[in-house]
Amino acid sequence: NISLAQFSFTVLLMDSYSTDYYDVQYPGLIMKLHLTRQIGYHIVQTYTPSTVFVVLAWLSLFIPAESVPGRVGMGMTTLLTLTAMFSSVRQSVPRVSYISFLDIWMLFCMIFVFSCILEFIIVTVLIRAGRKGEGDRFEFICKIILPLIFLLFNISYWPTLLTGYLDGK
Repeated sequence: NISLAQFSFTVLLMDSYSTDYYDVQYPGLIMKLHLTRQIGYHIVQTYTPSTVFVVLAWLSLFIPAESVPGRVGMGMTTLLTLTAMFSSVRQSVPRVSYISFLDIWMLFCMIFVFSCILEFIIVTVLIRAGRKGEGDRFEFICKIILPLIFLLFNISYWPTLLTGYLDGK
């Protein structure tokens, strides 16, 4: 009984043969292995935790801009945790020469968290420059725009991923 944590597989026996070019004949089998990555594994191990971290980064926008240690700590911890998660995910999947859907997901999550940190920097600069009204307006817009961008990304990402997964690609 063979089991692989991330894959389901089927074995198709194609043909059998025997060697006749050695001193002793050896029987052999020709078989085809079809591996399919189980998406449930990555939903639990990668997609759900990274989504939680993205939401956490977005929630940091609701901490007052004057609370610098709280926002910086929350943003940097979230970004570093996502970076460590991305590194761990890259080590647990087979190395390929192309960008996978999982890479796209993790990179977008990191960009989203970084954009929340960047928003805080812009708001802080505006407030310290004496333009608190502009800073507050920018922060209000980002509180709405950033989750909408993440939602739009999810609306385009998941149908594309699941279409390829269900088609067996």
